[in-house]
Amino acid sequence: MRKKHQLYNVFKKLKFKEDFLIIHSDILSFHRFKFDLNIFFKILSECLGRNKTLIFPSFNLKKRKTWYLNSTKSESGILSEYLRKNQNTVRSLHPIHSVCIYGPKKNQIPLNKSISSFGKNSCWDWLCNSDNVRNLSIGIGFVGGATFCHYTEEKAKVNYRYYKKINTLVYDTKNNLLKKKFLFFARKKGFKNSWKNCEKDLKRSKILIKHKNIYNIPIFSMNTKLASKFILKKISKDNKYLIKK
Repeated sequence: MRKKHQLYNVFKKLKFKEDFLIIHSDILSFHRFKFDLNIFFKILSECLGRNKTLIFPSFNLKKRKTWYLNSTKSESGILSEYLRKNQNTVRSLHPIHSVCIYGPKKNQIPLNKSISSFGKNSCWDWLCNSDNVRNLSIGIGFVGGATFCHYTEEKAKVNYRYYKKINTLVYDTKNNLLKKKFLFFARKKGFKNSWKNCEKDLKRSKILIKHKNIYNIPIFSMNTKLASKFILKKISKDNKYLIKK
């Protein structure tokens, strides 16, 4: 019981006005609490609010020959995989940057309207243009905890990335092979992202909020629309704002 109480203490102050929460997580930071995933998710969802719709990245960044919407495992951590297997979730259709969605408004997010990860009419396009979405990172830093920021690079069509065809065979929810080829706005060789200045600027502008707790577990959040607009403005002034120089 004491361990459960400690988990509540970590999450109980995480109260947000947004109804949609993108959750990036690395629960290694919570190993001291010796919990199982059922308890962890129950406490997290109760603290955030049962009326919230939770979006978990279920990425597959390794090259693969086939990708099945229903059965390909998430490579975004054990909490993400736990949610993927939950019968009450839906999953977006993309062989690299899919998400699993859980909650009362899960059907409001487009699941398969774009062949590109962060392109027009993709789930990420929707998530980055709604006032009602917040990115929440638990137990992980800015790198790995703010994937939606890549949306701004595709939106701005930065010149250090290009559209790369994905040769993976993609199967839909009925296990039908799709004829369409999916795309990824990939970095060109010789370029590497740098997020330090972006993180500092978002924090300085009070868009990025770090949430303190007595266990010093890294937790931060930001409204995705505000953050995306902020970064896009920076990129418009400097096309390589997010690149190591």
